[in-house]
Amino acid sequence: MNETVNVIWKRGEKNMPEKAKHVVEAAQDELLLKALQLPAEVIDTIRYNAEKNAQTVNVYISTIVIERLRTAS
Repeated sequence: MNETVNVIWKRGEKNMPEKAKHVVEAAQDELLLKALQLPAEVIDTIRYNAEKNAQTVNVYISTIVIERLRTAS
């Protein structure tokens, strides 16, 4: 097994490369959706709406929560 690793970015360096940023955001989105334990059809709707609005799932859900909190205040 080849144990050679090609590091493309380290925390603390300047900007994360776009390729790595995309992978990190996708992983964060999946972790959030898994943690929420929502039905599959709700997850599909969230993914669709986030993509339609050119947002990550994380940003999309955060926006909904913030809007709800503002209207509740």
